[in-house]
Amino acid sequence: MGREIDLMRLYPKSKGRNAERPHITEEDRVLSSKFGFDYFDGDRRYGYGGFNYNPRFWTETVKLFADRYQLNENAHILDVGCAKGFMLKDFKQLMPGATLKGLDISEYAIEHADPEIKEFVTLGNAVDLPYEDNEFDLTISINTLHNLGRQDCVKALSEIERVSKGNSFVMVDGWRNAEEERRLKAWVLTAKTMLSADEWVELFDEAEYSGDYWFWTVA
Repeated sequence: MGREIDLMRLYPKSKGRNAERPHITEEDRVLSSKFGFDYFDGDRRYGYGGFNYNPRFWTETVKLFADRYQLNENAHILDVGCAKGFMLKDFKQLMPGATLKGLDISEYAIEHADPEIKEFVTLGNAVDLPYEDNEFDLTISINTLHNLGRQDCVKALSEIERVSKGNSFVMVDGWRNAEEERRLKAWVLTAKTMLSADEWVELFDEAEYSGDYWFWTVA
């Protein structure tokens, strides 16, 4: 297995997020899990509250990825759960010669993908990636896999392993103590697989996932 490494450390962190959704109903979760307008661009209680490109989010972070995995100008990069493709947009600006591909389960996100990278993104499911073995120099999946059931998480991790030449990075919701668990469960809307960090590592082993990883929790 790879390393537990925080490649998201330069991604801006908002404060007081838990207070923004003080009470989540089952109806909120059902609507959010459709990954449509409400989740991306509707009211904050259903998701992002407006999912728009801002260079402060990914510009410096993609440089960390490029350095960590020693990506060259012609690298092949896949983003599983790419949403509107904002991370891919910043990869394109950093590495104009790279081959970029993104996949997301949301028809709404693909339809409203950033115009600069719309041709590179496609509708699909992480459990069955439509790519060749060893196709990508780097495969990324950020805040996506926990939205699958446990067995589908295993399948998706196995697929990421299959299409990667050796470099991959996933970030999932995970806690390290009781307080982090409480905050996370009070915040998340769409996660179907909710595990501690140690339990995620066990699942990575089960899937024979050999890439890097990090755990997100509520600040």
